[in-house]
Parts: sequence; structure tokens; C-alpha cells
Amino acid sequence: MEDLAAVFDPQGMFDFPDPYPLFTELRRTSPVTSFQFLKRLAYVVTRYDDVRAVLQDGETYSSRANAEVGRYMGRTLIEMDGGEHGRMRALVQGAFGGRTLEALVPTIEALAHERVDRLAGDGRADLVAQFSLLFPLDVIAGILGLPRSDHAQFQRWSLDLIAFSKDPSRAHGAAERLREYFLPFIRLRRDEPRADVISRLVTGTVSGVGLTDDEVVSFLRLLLPAGAETTSRLLGSMLYALLAERERLARVDADRTLMPWAIEETLRWETPVVFVARQTTRPVEIAGTPIPSNTMVSTIIGSANRDETHFDDPDRFDLDRRAEDHLSFAFGRHFCLGYHLAKLEARIGLTAIIDRLRDLRFDPAEPAPAITGLAFRSPRSLPVRFDA
Repeated sequence: MEDLAAVFDPQGMFDFPDPYPLFTELRRTSPVTSFQFLKRLAYVVTRYDDVRAVLQDGETYSSRANAEVGRYMGRTLIEMDGGEHGRMRALVQGAFGGRTLEALVPTIEALAHERVDRLAGDGRADLVAQFSLLFPLDVIAGILGLPRSDHAQFQRWSLDLIAFSKDPSRAHGAAERLREYFLPFIRLRRDEPRADVISRLVTGTVSGVGLTDDEVVSFLRLLLPAGAETTSRLLGSMLYALLAERERLARVDADRTLMPWAIEETLRWETPVVFVARQTTRPVEIAGTPIPSNTMVSTIIGSANRDETHFDDPDRFDLDRRAEDHLSFAFGRHFCLGYHLAKLEARIGLTAIIDRLRDLRFDPAEPAPAITGLAFRSPRSLPVRFDA
């Protein structure tokens, strides 16, 4: 078996080619195993039932393991537990409910078509660089009600912040600039609310108490990696899967009722976020392995979603699979607030591409694309050709 400390080295996670053979071996031989991560003891959990149980038990497995993210985002939902988490979630979840998002559909559709319009006449494109990377950031800016003239600068700051694990100094600078940028909008929306997400965040209350300016800023910053980046990766991996065997794309084009299942299967087959960290609050035992208190437990979502005891033929991308019980949006009290938005964007984005870019195919003159990464997975580029 590979040295897990080397596998989970943060500097090597971005280019990791294919972790699934390792995950299969771990599930079979060492479903819960320890390794040294950044000079501290950590455990990985790889089987579906065990991963689900850890994510469901917020009392035993604390989210404070994610406190590192707070250095860049501020204190956010993903590191909160108990009553603090419940209060914050109650305050922000209304901004991402189904009814709220339905009102945003025309805005999201217009943004998708605008992105496709920019490349449709060329006959070739990189669908990551020119669409899946930028469209989700367009959507975040749009639903926040930011001026169109600011979108390009907002995207630059956002991309710098999202890359905090690669360039911490640059990310810190972007975080501060985003704070300075957001604060005037927050104060304006307190005085003059509109039909946008910032207004919903600043006007919502629980027991008469709302969010402070800094709490709103932290949540808005978290939207970038938690909302925009994960959706970008979902779109990229879905397009890759459909183009890798073009009969899949043809089926979805001919029968749009398959589109939601293409999204669900992509989330299962290549989850954007491969593992989620927790920290034990007491000594525990998982699958016969004792784990001390105050120890990091890394649930490998990408392994759970390919557990052969839960999913048939799990390494195969199957449009006819109806596997809505994947764990890509986590489980339990920390189930992803933005799952409606992510799937809505994926559906609208894929529809715009299929409708406009006919005879879509990989560009044979370019290197074959591949999905890579360990902490986060998606293709870095998707060079394609199509009828102009």
C-alpha cells in the first residue's frame, strides 16, 4: 500500500491522477487507517456506511477540524457545531431555498447564454477556462446583486481566494479586498433591501437577532469555494464524462429528462470535494479501529461514493443509475446549503452548451483531457470543437 502521508501531502494533491485504486484497496484491507498529516495523527474513513455515520454524528465528530479555512474566510458554518451552527444555518438558509432560487432562474439562464455566446462562433474552445470556471462566479456575482462593471475584478479576487492552499499570502490579500468591497453593499442593503442574496442575509433574524456585518462578509467569502468552485468542478467533470463517450451526450441531448441523472451520477462518480474533515470529541471506535479524542478523522467522500457494497459497478459512469444517496453534499446537519443552487447551475449550464454547441467533441489536435486532483477533482482543461 502507498504511504498515506505522501499521498495526502498538500503540495501533491492538485496533480494526483487517479486515487480510486488506492481507495478500493483501503476499503478492502484497511477501511479505517491512521497516518501523519501535517505532523499530527489523522485517520481516514473509506467505506460508505462508516463515512455516513461520521457525517451524521455531529456530537462525536466536530467540524472544528475545518478551522484552518477560517484564516481566509472568517468564522463560517463549516467549522461551527451545535447551537452556533444551528443559529447561523437558520439565518442563511432562506437565501438558498428552492423558492428563492426559482426567482433567479432567468438571471442564471442569461448568464449561461452570455458565456456561451462569447465562444459559440469560434468552432473551438476550452470549456473549463471559457465556461465552467467563470460561469459559477458570474452566478454568485449576479445573485449577490453586484454591478456588472465589477464582475471582472470580483472574479480575480475570487480566484485568488479559492486558491488559498496554493498561495496563502495572495489569498489573504484577496480576502481583505473582498471584505472592503462587500461592506458598503452590506450597509446599503440594510438601509435599502433588494431582491438579492445580500439583502436576505442582512434582513433575516432568528429570535430577533440577525447577522453582524462581519458574519455576512464571512458567509459571502465562503460562497466562493463552497459555491462557485464546487459547481465549476461539477460542470467540468460532467462535460468530461458526457464527451468521453459521446453517446452519453447524444442521449442527454435527445432526452432532457436524463439531465438531472447526469448531474447526480457525476456527483457520485467524480465528487468535486473528495474528503471532509472532522475532529473527535471523545474516544471512539470505527469499524473496530479505536480513535483517540481530539483526533482528525478524514471521511473520504470519493471512496464512499464508489463503495462496491453500496453501488453496483461503481467505477462506471451510468446515466441509468438512480443513485441520489451519494454523499457529495455531505450528510446530517452539515448537508450542503447550496445543493439546490449547484444542481440548478449545472442543469442550466449544460442546457446552454448542448443547445448552442452542436456536434460537440474533444479537440483531437489537443492533449486528451483528464480528471485530476485528490482534495478536489475535475479536469483542468476541456479543449473541444463544435459547429460554428
